[in-house]
This record gives sequence, C-alpha cells and structure tokens, in this order.
Amino acid sequence: MLILCLLFLLFSVSAFASKPPVLISADLIKGSVNSKLEAKGNVEVKFKDVVIKGDYGLYDRSKGLLRVWGKVLIKEGGALLHCKNLVYNLKTKRAVLEGVSGFITPTDRIKASLIERLSEKEWIAYDGEYTPCSHACPDWSVKAKKFKILLGESFEGKWVSFRVKEIPIFVSPYLSGPIVSKRRSGFLFPKFGYVSKDGFVYKQPFYLVLGRSADLTLTYEKRSLNGQGKRANFRYVLSPYSRGSIDYYQLNKKERRDWSLEFNHSYFPSDFLYGKVKGQLVSSRAYYKDSTGLIESSKVYTKSDITLSKLWKHAILNVNSVYLRYLDGSTDTIYQRLPEVNFYLLDTPLFNLPLFFNFYSQASYFYRKAGGSSYRIRLSPSLKCVKKLGVFKNTSELLYRYTYYQLGAPVKQVGFKNYLKLTKFVSLGNYSVSLNPELDFSYLQGSSFSSHPNYDITDSYREEKSLTSLLEFYLYSSRGRLGRLTLSSDYLVKSKSWNKFISDLELSPFNWLLLKETALFSLKSGSLSFLNSYLKLTKEGYSLWLNHYQSPVNKITYLKWGFSLPLNRFLSFNYSQRYDLKFSQDRERSYSFTVNRGCWSGRFSYRWVKNYDNTITYQYMITVNLLKLGSYGYKFVGKRD
Repeated sequence: MLILCLLFLLFSVSAFASKPPVLISADLIKGSVNSKLEAKGNVEVKFKDVVIKGDYGLYDRSKGLLRVWGKVLIKEGGALLHCKNLVYNLKTKRAVLEGVSGFITPTDRIKASLIERLSEKEWIAYDGEYTPCSHACPDWSVKAKKFKILLGESFEGKWVSFRVKEIPIFVSPYLSGPIVSKRRSGFLFPKFGYVSKDGFVYKQPFYLVLGRSADLTLTYEKRSLNGQGKRANFRYVLSPYSRGSIDYYQLNKKERRDWSLEFNHSYFPSDFLYGKVKGQLVSSRAYYKDSTGLIESSKVYTKSDITLSKLWKHAILNVNSVYLRYLDGSTDTIYQRLPEVNFYLLDTPLFNLPLFFNFYSQASYFYRKAGGSSYRIRLSPSLKCVKKLGVFKNTSELLYRYTYYQLGAPVKQVGFKNYLKLTKFVSLGNYSVSLNPELDFSYLQGSSFSSHPNYDITDSYREEKSLTSLLEFYLYSSRGRLGRLTLSSDYLVKSKSWNKFISDLELSPFNWLLLKETALFSLKSGSLSFLNSYLKLTKEGYSLWLNHYQSPVNKITYLKWGFSLPLNRFLSFNYSQRYDLKFSQDRERSYSFTVNRGCWSGRFSYRWVKNYDNTITYQYMITVNLLKLGSYGYKFVGKRD
C-alpha cells in the first residue's frame, strides 16, 4: 500500500482551489497581467502555500494558462520537487509536469518522466518510481510504467516492479489497492519468505471494504514444501469505544488439515469501565507445530477469557471467565473458571480518623475434566491504620478471611500485618542519598486444606509468622541516579530463625559503566550464592557485557557474555555465548550482523544450542524489514548429533 499516496499529494485540492491569487516576480517581466505576461530570470510564482521557481514563466489570463520551465523548483509543505516543465490550466484544473524528481515528504522520494493531473482527484504518472531511501542510488524502489492515482481513494499500477539497486526482483503486470484516507477494495502488496521445513512461502492478500465500519482481508498462502494456507481477517467498529476482529487461518497439508479461530473484542467507554473478550480455538497441537512462529510452536494450550472491570473512587468490580485446554495429552486437559467475580473496597476512610476500611470478596466456580466441579466463596474484611510520625510512616492492618466451599467445611483465618517505613533524604555536597529502611511483620493463621479440592494456587493459604527487614539506599548526582542498594531478610517467628539475606545492587558511576549484583546468604547452611552478576561497558557504539547467573528452572549456573561491534554507520556485528559451569561446556552461541539503512533494516544470524542429550539444534535466519512494505525473511532450522 505504498504506491498509494505515492507521487502526488503535491498539487492537492488546496493548492489549486478556484481562482487563487497568483503572484509573479522575476528579473524581467513583459506584457500585461490583464492579458498575457512573460517572465524571465529568477521567476517565482506564489499562490496560497505553493511556491514555484524557474528560469522562465508565462501567464495567459485569457486562456487561464500558467507555464514555468527551465530549472523548475516546486515547494508545498514538506514537498520539494524539481521538474523541467510545468503547465497548469486554471480553467480546466489540468496540469502537466515533465521530468519530475524530488521529495513529497522528507523521507519519500519520487521520479517520473511525466505526470498528468486530469482533475482535482485523478493523476497519472508515466515511468514513475517511488522510494523512501534518501541515498543517491536507492537501495530499493518501486517502479511502474503507468500509475493512476485517485487522491484519497485508490491507486492502480501497470507493470509494477520491485527493484534493488536498479535491478528488478519482482514484476507484476497489475497492482491496485486502497489509499489510507479512504479505503477501497483491491490487491495488496504480496509477501515472500523461506522456512526450511516449509520451503518458499508466498502470501497474496486481498482487501475488501464492507462498509464504513468493517473490512475483510483474505490471504492466500502457498508453501513450496507440502502445504497451502488460507486466512480471513474480519475487522469491525461498533462505536468509538467498541471494536473487534475475527481471524480464521487454515493450513492444508497432504497428511492433515490444521486450523485456528480467534475472536477479539474490546469495550472501553471510559477510564472507569473496561471489557475485553478473547476467544481462541485450534484444531490440535499440530497447528502450533506447523506454525512458522517460534513462540506459537512452543505453545501447548489454547486459552479463551472474558474480563469486565468497573472502577469507582474506592471500589473495583471485576468479572473474569477462563477456558483453558491443554493440547499436549496431559490428564487434566480442560480447566474452566466460569466465572470468577471479585469486588474490592479500597482504603475507604472512616470519619476523620487515620483509619481505613478494606473489603475483598470473591466468588468462583471451577470445572476440571479430571477433577469435577465446585464453587468457592471468600469474604475478607480488614481495618487499616496509617500514622505518620515525622519521617516515619506506620501502617497496621487487621484482617479476617472466611472461605466457604461447596465441598468440605468452611475455613476461618485471622491475620495481622504491620509496615514501618522511614524516608530520609541527605545532601552530601554534589551528591545526595535517599535512605528508605522498612520493617514488616506479617501473621496469618494457618489451616489444613487437605479436605478441599485444590483447584488453583489461590485456594491454599499457609500459616505465616514472619518479620521482614528491608533497607534501601539511592545515590544521586547532578547527572541523575548513580546507584541503588537493597538489603532484605526474613525472620520466621515459628522456627525462631532468620531465613535468608538478599542483597540487590545496581551501580552506574560513569555513563559507560553499569554493574548489577544479586546475592543470597543462607544462615541455615552458611552458604553465599551469587544469583545474578551483570557488567556492561558501552562507549561510542561499542558494548561489552558479562552475565553470571543461576537459572531458576534447572538451578544450573551459567556464564554468558557478548559484545556489539559497529563496523560502520550502517552495519554492526553481535556475538553472545552461554557457558554451562556445572558440566563445563558451551551451551549456546549466537552470531549476527545487523544493518540499518533508514529505508530498510535487516539481520542475518546463526545460532546453535547444545541440548542435554548432546544433540545440537541450530538455526540460520535472515530478516529484512522494508519501510512501509513490511518484513520478509528466511529461516532454516536443523539438528545434528
């Protein structure tokens, strides 16, 4: 949809409105403004916001003819065009521009041997070329033998070619489409790509207008290796605050047919009311495996949900329903929450006292294919007291929780929480320090949930008696924040012991240096663990980083490092490596070149990962993003011993 506004926003209706005042100046002017006027040398014509400069000029009032030739320069808004000859008939509104080149916006450049303006809307360009590249020899461009433009409506092109450095790469005998300001049905620009398991992928979209507030995009997809796809995307707008879409995709292969249906709708009439519906169904797990997206190929479930939230000054009402179906063959394949209703009453002041009343309520109905169905109702009022004593702020909260189950006896719990926080700001010459120590105490009466169905993680509340201390420092200078240090620890009242100490440090003493460190000290075992250490050096586009961390998934410690090296102002090289310290071997390496030329950007990468069965998965990927035309790519994935 590029070629759309392509050439000729230049002389829009505003430029050639009926009977505009014409002002002409030049080194030499002959004739009469009432009949015929000739101009020579530094000719300048002004009408409304259009300025035309040239070597020679002619204005024939009786014929309504304006002509400027020689080295012609045309300015209008952000447009700046050069041409050899300009002829405009003020009576018929027709215009002809010969040998046109220049910019219609600061980033959009055009060329054409001839441009005809047939009416206020209709334009025709011959041997026209468009590119968003500012280079003398554009990296890429779109060229056509003939373009017909209806301003604000549509474009049609004959023998359209996509060119890279003046070399035609793709040629189409005909191309049409809508222009943004007014939609019109037509073919959109096709997309190409390559994926190792699918081969070459060709996608041809067709855009169909279905009225003022709806449209439909139909896309045909052809894969050279076993498969063809069909997509239908329907969009609609019901009101300024209500809109949605329905998307259906089907992939036909020799061995099977996979499909996906997705429905989205949002309702947002104000900042205090919001609703959203998302429904998704897929044929099977095979749909994600056949997808070309890395994220989709790893999904093992399909999920649909409905959310509606209503806000008041001190209250929130939230209604949520969830349908979750696992596609990986697990026993509990379907989970539903139909619905869950939450009502919160937040910090409602009581009289003129420093007391606030809070109330939380929840009603849930659960269904699991493997575990039957049940409902649960939870009521939890609390009373909060907030008191400021100088630089100290103390918050105490007394809460009661009552949970009623369809199956089993109800559960009653009492809890108490207290937060004591100090905020102190100290100036030290050119530096300043913010001290924020905090002491928290939490008590929650425990209870056994063994007789109740464990439908989700929020169904269980364990006994809790803990004291948490937290100390936070911030260091500032005139250039901003230099560092942060957070120290925290938990004291378990029941076992009468400190659980662990955690420190989190972030330091940036210079603009080119960043240090981060997260460490854990266990009093029980006396061990010190460095969970995440990070160092980054950045200088004039060069960067080097080092990361020593422990994976929370498999508890394995890795050393990961990499660098970014600019090769010139457009091209850079990136490298990263992950080393497994437990098994003393490389686990991952990645190499990539990235380029950014303004009108296009791209990335070529090679990545391999060594699995724990000693096999290696590798991937080559090329992605190219053309400004205003979208992304195209190539991906090859393989595996070796």
